[in-house]
Amino acid sequence: MKQIMKNYGFSIILIAASVLGAIAGLAFGKRALVVQPVADIFLNLVFVLIVPIVFFSIADAISNMDSRGKLRKILMLFITIVVIGGVMTSLLALIVVNVISVAPSGSIGLGKSTAVAANFNVVNMLTVPDFYNLLSKNNMLPLIIFTIATGIAINALGKVGQPVKQVIHSMSEVCMKLVSYVMKLAPIGIGCYFAALVGKMGGQVISSIAQLAVVYVGFTILFFIITNPAMAYYGGGRAGLKAYFTNIWTPMATAMGTCSSAACIPVNLVASEKMNIPSEIANIIMPLGGSINKNGVVSVQIMKIAFLFAMFHRAFDLKNMALAVVVAVISGVIVGTIPSGGFIGEMFICSAFGFPTAVVPIIVIMGTLTDPFCTMNNVTSNPATAMVLARIVDGKDWIKAKIETVASQPQKVQN
Repeated sequence: MKQIMKNYGFSIILIAASVLGAIAGLAFGKRALVVQPVADIFLNLVFVLIVPIVFFSIADAISNMDSRGKLRKILMLFITIVVIGGVMTSLLALIVVNVISVAPSGSIGLGKSTAVAANFNVVNMLTVPDFYNLLSKNNMLPLIIFTIATGIAINALGKVGQPVKQVIHSMSEVCMKLVSYVMKLAPIGIGCYFAALVGKMGGQVISSIAQLAVVYVGFTILFFIITNPAMAYYGGGRAGLKAYFTNIWTPMATAMGTCSSAACIPVNLVASEKMNIPSEIANIIMPLGGSINKNGVVSVQIMKIAFLFAMFHRAFDLKNMALAVVVAVISGVIVGTIPSGGFIGEMFICSAFGFPTAVVPIIVIMGTLTDPFCTMNNVTSNPATAMVLARIVDGKDWIKAKIETVASQPQKVQN
């Protein structure tokens, strides 16, 4: 029980607070709106932190990266695979939401959803006309691009950029601490939010969230059964497929038990060694993949976007689907890379499509309910991806060569 509470404690408290809030909303009806200001205060605290979190955390990570020689090649290949994999995952999720409806039950009124035709203007989507426009949660993609460029510039300056690098690292730590303070209020804030929401709108919002969670869990199980084995087979053939399924269960259990991709890095490294993945690849991909290779996040973001389009009775046409793919792939990189990344991903959705920020707690709870399966999807993809990279970097017989090398080592010790 202690281990369960250690791993799932906050998620259990958050879900319990949401359930209690929903019950209070059903019991008191519109009188529950009295707690709306408490929910608004919590959301405002989160929103205020978004811009500094994005800037300092991403700039800190990039300014400390090293990509030379074979490392550069592995990194570039990995980033390419992450993007292609994210797009493919998005397309699969789009097929699911077009076959199985994730539309909310009944009508949920949360304010006006803004038309987003302007967001398809590449200039407006990627840039802002003045620096102060970057200091807004409504311009997430331009902020992320500017932050990445800043981190690269600091990295390129070497010793000259070292003082700035230290300041950014310190500010990143400060932001993490501030987020930890604010998140202590999350059960109260989100509980009050659901009390006010259900009191105003009724119980259909709860059934809608549960419906999406069930669809996502089914998708994740099928994704694991089909996609990861395909990558493992392409990367290592039958031997790679056998090694993958023999050793993936510990990372899978750890992922579902901790709901943390970062916590799974050590067990994924051990599993990769047992899968005979070359250490120079595994030692890069497992830590980096724990941060940016998140197919679970990509797929759940697609489903959240489809849910919101249905909620606001907007057409989820091809243009919106294309933008959804872009938003989901970028979310797969930034969610978990930075503190409270889930909120960043939700705000990115609102910014890109013009949804009111009042929907954030709803899709945060969706993320909380699906988190074990989402993390499992993220974590189990990394060894399969590493096998694909091993084939590209070391040739299709890499696993045979590695097995022969390992088999010869005891003889060398004995001699």
